[in-house]
Parts: sequence; structure tokens; C-alpha cells
Amino acid sequence: MTAYDIMPRVAYLIAVSILGWYASKKFKINSQDISKLLIYIFSPIVCFVLILNSPASVSYAMYSVVFYVVSCIAAALAYGVGKLLWKDNRANLFGAAGGQGNVGYFVLPLAIGLLGGTPDGAAAISVVVFAKVASSIYEFTAAYYITARGRYSAKHSFIMVAKMPTLHAAVLALIFKYYGFQLPDFLKSGVDGFVGGYSTLGMMIIGMSLAKFDKLIPDWKFIFASIIWKQGVYALVIILIFKQFNLEHYEYVVMVMLACNPLAANIAAVASALDVHPEKAACAIMISTIVAVVTVPFTIWLVF
Repeated sequence: MTAYDIMPRVAYLIAVSILGWYASKKFKINSQDISKLLIYIFSPIVCFVLILNSPASVSYAMYSVVFYVVSCIAAALAYGVGKLLWKDNRANLFGAAGGQGNVGYFVLPLAIGLLGGTPDGAAAISVVVFAKVASSIYEFTAAYYITARGRYSAKHSFIMVAKMPTLHAAVLALIFKYYGFQLPDFLKSGVDGFVGGYSTLGMMIIGMSLAKFDKLIPDWKFIFASIIWKQGVYALVIILIFKQFNLEHYEYVVMVMLACNPLAANIAAVASALDVHPEKAACAIMISTIVAVVTVPFTIWLVF
């Protein structure tokens, strides 16, 4: 994998973000409303569909469990570091962003493009799909809770998380998949539109969050700290830990891709919905995605 393999993907993500910025400026679209649409409608539907349509068996859910636990531990550690760096709710945002990266919009398409058609391609992509499920659940449970704690009490934050439909959708999809339920043909084509819309809206929110401010002053301390944590410290620690396990080659390739990817785009949606420094989240995600052109191929080359 080289930077040339990743550059078109990064260019597309940035172009969609710019489109979100233009739409917000031109039509005065509120990013908070779009964030709520993404969180409460698109995310649960997409999570349900990904699990149900995955070619893997329900046993692959163990990858979701492992990735979710790792994300929560990383988020707790990042929050602790954030408390040392900031005395305001930027620490909460740093913790939420530090748990995991952009699985759905970055790793999944990359894995399909690079591993599709290879002997272990189907298994590798299935692992990424279930990692994406864990990513969605993390973003709208643990990450949402940590971010919400920057503004609300523990009780109120927990109640907000309990109302998140993504977790309920994942459990329901696993039950349906276990019993072999399939979506009717007339629904399959319809819900595919939600999957595409989910990715597009997720990246557009980054631009919309930036468009809210006429004079945007980047918080370079937050940006550099987030990138160093996610694409440096996080990636290195995860790779060193999982190198001790007896993984299949495709599992190791996927694990490295999941470790070194850029900041999660949906953190911008969470930050916008809760109004916890959405512009700082959007700036950090945008620059992290650009930096990934170098960091992702370099990390994979270094490891293999």
C-alpha cells in the first residue's frame, strides 16, 4: 500500500466535507439537526443492515466485542491525558476522539479495495464490518457519554446514552441473523440508500461544523494532541499488543489498518449534537484525514 492508494479516498472525503461547508453557508443548514438525523435515524438502520447483510456468521460478533472494549479502554486513557492538558470540556472531546478512528468511511472502503478478491478477502472484510458495528456502538454510547459529561451530569448523560437506538439495532440484528432472517428484496434496495447517505452526511457534518464560524481559529494544541494520540501512540500500542497474539495474516492486516486510521468523522456529529466544541472536532478530523495519506501507508509498510 502506498500514499497513491489512499490519496483518492482522502480527496473524496475532503470534497464531501467541503460540500457540507458550502451547503451550510449557502442554505443556512444547521449541523445540529443533521447530526441528530445521523445519530437517531441513519446510524441504527446502517448498523442493522451491516450485521444482517454480512456474509460472516454471528460468531464474528466477537470482533465487535474486542474492538469495543479496546476502544473504551483507549477512550478512558485519552480522557485521563486530556484532563492533564485542559481544564475544560476539551478533555471530554479528546477522550471521545481518542477511542477509535474512522472505520466506516476510511477503513471499510480501503479494505474492500485492497483485500477484495484475495484468498482471505471475504474474511478480512467481514472483520472490518463487525469492527464498524463496534465503532458505531462506541460512538453513540461510550464516546457520546464522555462528550456529554462535558456539559451534563453523570445521570443525565447516562439517560441520553440509554436512548441511543444504535445499540438496540445491533442486538436486534444479531438475533435476526442468528435465526437466519433476511430482509425482503423490496427493502434491500431501499436501505442501501441509508448506507450511502450515512457516509455522505457523516463527512458533510465536518464542513457544516466549520461553516458555523466566520472567523475560525484552529486549536493547534488540540489538533496536534489528537493526531499524535490516535495516529501515533494509539497505533503503536495496539500493534505491539496484538503482535503478541497468534493472529491469522488477514486478521493482523485488518488490525493494523484499524489501529492507524485517522480520527472518527462521527465524533464531529456527536460534538455538534451536544454543542461541545464542534469546530475543534471538525478541524482535528479534517487535518487528521489529510495526514493519513502519509501515516497509514507508512505504518503498514513499517509493520510488514
